[in-house]
Amino acid sequence: MYCKKCGTELRENDTFCYYCGNRIGWMQRMLSSKAFIGSVIAVFVVIIAAVLTYLIWTGKITMPSFDKGQTTEQNKIVDSGKSGKDSDNPVAKATATPAPTATPYAFTPSDVTKTMKKEMKPLTERLKPFLAYSASFYANGSHRFKFDTTFVTTMAIFNLEHSDKTLRYGDSMSKVKKEAKKEIKKIFGSNYKYKFAYTGTYPGYVYRPTGNTIVFNSMRIPGKDYQMKVKKITEYEEGKYRLTVEAYLTNTGSSVKGVSQKYKVYLEKDDSSEFGFVVSKIKL
Repeated sequence: MYCKKCGTELRENDTFCYYCGNRIGWMQRMLSSKAFIGSVIAVFVVIIAAVLTYLIWTGKITMPSFDKGQTTEQNKIVDSGKSGKDSDNPVAKATATPAPTATPYAFTPSDVTKTMKKEMKPLTERLKPFLAYSASFYANGSHRFKFDTTFVTTMAIFNLEHSDKTLRYGDSMSKVKKEAKKEIKKIFGSNYKYKFAYTGTYPGYVYRPTGNTIVFNSMRIPGKDYQMKVKKITEYEEGKYRLTVEAYLTNTGSSVKGVSQKYKVYLEKDDSSEFGFVVSKIKL
């Protein structure tokens, strides 16, 4: 310590300055004592330790946790490297490589008209007669379009009676049902079932039950050819297609279109079906 009056350096226990005679107070001697300074530092350390212990104990400070299992597993890998395994770079091999993040699959719709039109032709040809026949009925909203089991059943019977001529007036209802079910299965797969219903709206009145058979109850259109053009085919999901078609009638031997109607036909890939595809729905 030093004398406050003359600045002479004094010993730790001096009570008077040996140069100027100034009295050295007990407070100055105590503050200059190395033992006192050490004691103060020790007290501060104890206080800080006590405060930290309290904060940790009360949960106000969270200590970092260490995954002992992971550390042990890494040590095993390093040790195996030392014993000869993965000896090239055991530390690098012990570091876990993060798994790659899987990218969600997103299907992009595409125009497949050129590649799929020919393959789908057998099925679209089967749809053509009834869609062309129906065009004038739906023109200008004269009949409300409703795609349901009645529509499906009427289309099947129309194909068999009018196009294939395998069903005739006088055939029993059991035969009509049996053959129509087969036709529905070919075109629609398991999406729709047979349901014959005679109603007052198109197409529910195309065929009318008479006794144990049915008769064609709608308007005959003689001298007409059924036409349908596939305008566009879009694969909107994998194995699912949306066809834009235009169906209409022409006079036999003429290319002049009558009333035409555009439909949206939805197909699904089905390798078990006769055509390789089945119809899931039709929209106007």
